[in-house]
Amino acid sequence: MINKSKNDFLTIGFALFAMFFGAGNLIFPPYLGMESGSKWLLGFICFIIIDIGLSMLGIFAIARLGKGAAGITERLGGKVSLLILAANCICIGPLIAIPRTASITYEIGLAPNFPGLSSWTASAIFFAIVIVLSIRQTKAVDVIGKFMAPLMFIALMVMIIKGIISPIGSITSGSAAGTIVRDGLLSGYQTMDMMGSMIFSVAIIISAKDKGYETKTQQFSIISKAGALSAVLLAAVYGGLTYMGAMMSSADVSGLTQTQLLLLITDKLMGKPGLALLGVIVAFACLTTAIGILTSIASFFAEKTKIRYEYLVIGLALFSMVVSNFGTATIISMAAPVLNLIYPVLIIMIIMSFFTEKIASDGVFKAAALGAFTASAELMLELYFHFSLLTAILPLAKVGFGWIIPAAVFGGFAALVALRRKSSKETD
Repeated sequence: MINKSKNDFLTIGFALFAMFFGAGNLIFPPYLGMESGSKWLLGFICFIIIDIGLSMLGIFAIARLGKGAAGITERLGGKVSLLILAANCICIGPLIAIPRTASITYEIGLAPNFPGLSSWTASAIFFAIVIVLSIRQTKAVDVIGKFMAPLMFIALMVMIIKGIISPIGSITSGSAAGTIVRDGLLSGYQTMDMMGSMIFSVAIIISAKDKGYETKTQQFSIISKAGALSAVLLAAVYGGLTYMGAMMSSADVSGLTQTQLLLLITDKLMGKPGLALLGVIVAFACLTTAIGILTSIASFFAEKTKIRYEYLVIGLALFSMVVSNFGTATIISMAAPVLNLIYPVLIIMIIMSFFTEKIASDGVFKAAALGAFTASAELMLELYFHFSLLTAILPLAKVGFGWIIPAAVFGGFAALVALRRKSSKETD
């Protein structure tokens, strides 16, 4: 049983690492390192505190409650809980993340190596592979964790170690420390990887049950160990990529996008073989993320709608394929406001879930969520319609965290009301 547990936590841990490590996570750390320069370690630490920290907090909270993602939002009421989870699945899945995995695979992994390949052909091949590897509900995590993730991690470490052994430039001073801290924390927050934990948990729990971990205690143990492993793997890769970016701080790379910077670093490190290796890394990163999201979303909607899992996998994949070729930017712009509205609510619910036994009143959860949602809505009004009521006076609003104080105030007020009612009943 000991060996089985060890093998299972390795498989699930590597699967979690691969699901979280999408192509977007590949291109950001080098850019952060380039801007931070000699203070790259500070920027890296600030980034992982929020990015990995929130993601693992979500995984641990869901494993602890033992009720899946619904356990996080259930105190808001059945209909509201279902609405938030469904919106998260649709926006993160077929509207944004899954189509983006195909488009990034084409732009970074395939187009530089196969100039004559069309995006439609590339996306058709990509989603055919995704469907084949996702169609068996209980095996998707094993496919990712046992085969794809270890290969991707090895390829990443080959590139990182090559960068450490053969520096491609000197590290110079970058932005001011205060700016680096702010940018690192904000960038970690804006990855919205925590929302991915709400989705990935579905597939992870199904895999744990399939491996014989039936009780809540058993599931919490194996998933917590797997989460810790994935956090270590992510930190190692992010750190290496950030350091490689810092080595470009002395070069004239002004005007380069994050993707272009990554391609330049890879070319300087290993030339054409490096670009081919990067293509493999990007393809694996995108495939594992797409499989993880698709499997989890299809499982979620199969349970809620009674539509067969296989039909959902095929339907969602085909829809994502079309979106990846037409109008992705427009659809992302439509989905982004929804994500920005529910993201703070989910963060608040995850944090409060660790105190759910001590908070008797559902009203406290609902009030805190309402405070976060209201502040986020006001921030969205300013961002998209340049209409502001409270942004100027909300603490932390300028750095994207304006919802924190309203959530705390609303929740605190509801807690005082609940406490007063309880005291009144006891007196009577």
